Amino acid sequence: MHLTWIDFAVIAAYIGSLPLIGMYFSRRQVSREEYLLGSRNIHWLLAAGSVVATLVSTLTFLAVPGEIVRYGLAYFTGVLALPLAVPVMTRILLPKLMTLRITSMYEYLEGRYDVQVRVLAAVVFVIRTVVWMGLIIYSCSFAIAEMTQWDIYWTIVITGLITTFYSSAGGLRTVIWTDNLQLVVLIGGAVAIPLAVLLRTGTGPLEWWSAFAEAGRTQIQFVSLDLTVRLTVIGIMLSQFFWSVCTNGSDQVAVQRYLSTPSIRMASRTAWVYIAINVGLLAVLSVCGLALFGFYFQQSGLPVSDFQREIAPHADALMPRFIVKELPQGVSGLVLAALLAAAMSSLSSGINSLAAVVMKDLVERFGRHRTEASSLTLTKLVSVAGGLIGIATAVAITWAVRRSDWNLIDVTQRLNHIFVGPLAVLFFAGILFPFASKRSVLAGFLAGTACSLYVAFGRGQSISFTWLVPASFVVGFVIAAVLGRLRTEKVPAGGSAAVE
Repeated sequence: MHLTWIDFAVIAAYIGSLPLIGMYFSRRQVSREEYLLGSRNIHWLLAAGSVVATLVSTLTFLAVPGEIVRYGLAYFTGVLALPLAVPVMTRILLPKLMTLRITSMYEYLEGRYDVQVRVLAAVVFVIRTVVWMGLIIYSCSFAIAEMTQWDIYWTIVITGLITTFYSSAGGLRTVIWTDNLQLVVLIGGAVAIPLAVLLRTGTGPLEWWSAFAEAGRTQIQFVSLDLTVRLTVIGIMLSQFFWSVCTNGSDQVAVQRYLSTPSIRMASRTAWVYIAINVGLLAVLSVCGLALFGFYFQQSGLPVSDFQREIAPHADALMPRFIVKELPQGVSGLVLAALLAAAMSSLSSGINSLAAVVMKDLVERFGRHRTEASSLTLTKLVSVAGGLIGIATAVAITWAVRRSDWNLIDVTQRLNHIFVGPLAVLFFAGILFPFASKRSVLAGFLAGTACSLYVAFGRGQSISFTWLVPASFVVGFVIAAVLGRLRTEKVPAGGSAAVE
């Protein structure tokens, strides 16, 4: 089965609705606070949905089922650690940031240390976010091009331009509403796959689990002292815990949603609901992997051991293959729209957050005073520029991948996480250690970055990517604490280390 006009109609209807939403909310843009923070009155439920839609990218949507098929259930056990991250966010980070009434979270760093630390964090965020946006656009466009035979470069440009238009036109309120629309489409697409397998084969979760267990995919290694072991329960739980804490504690893309809510109490609700939806979505995507394993095992007619060896190298391609060849007309279009939704929600959030950081931490911090109207216009122009740079980055990544043997998923896991832990050190050391100075946290940041680079790209036997964020954060955090204690300069009562 191939995509039909019904599928394309579904995709067109979905894509066509997004610019309309942007145009609708553009009429409300009268201030930068409305444009960047929705006037700080976004409902906590909508904010939570936006966080999920932002952080669950196309890579997650495609990779989790493939991970389950190839390596088993170990990856899913990481979700058990996600609820543990919420008290850290709601009791340490959010009470500090929400009381400051800031637009960019990196404003906190200037008050706590000095302007140099603030600019460093802002520049690192901008670079990381541009690369992240490029990878997201590429991964989505690659999957769609494989399924539809569309030209990948045109797919990148069209997807990027549409997202840039509605994001820059309507500001954060548009991003929030479209994120939640995209989340609904994303969940619908994920649910459609196991239901389709159920209807087509007459088998259900018990049969899928039986075949899965026979293949040894239900066996999980709890812990290992060998850091090169790819996945253990303890390793993936620590990875998910530290990634969630550090991302929600140092990444403007996530924190901006909390800042857009009216109070600390509402922001805390956002955090709890975000975790609940995220766990549920990862569970559904894991069931997708289980269903795809059961479906293709039944189709193969092979002994389970032979099937496992044959299917493992192609596990990441099973979902796109199933979408195009097995889903009914219209449903294939829905799931393709879900792929677009996963990419466009992440891209739109990146565009809006880039505009907030560039304007507050770079342009306005060092530029001349502007009127509200001129500042709003410039913010929109920065949003457009951010989207265009993201598109250009995606094109460059496509060119590079086609001329190399890169494994995009593994490279993305490692490349995207290099600065997650080190950036979080700047915030958590500043909040938890009154004695932490500029020099001590910068030393922690640099040590954490070195640790990230070693885990991600060190020579010799590769350390599991699950240790990248935990190791880099712990190393940086400990060094910041120890050096802060050893420093002799006084720290002002307000908490900011003296500038030397």
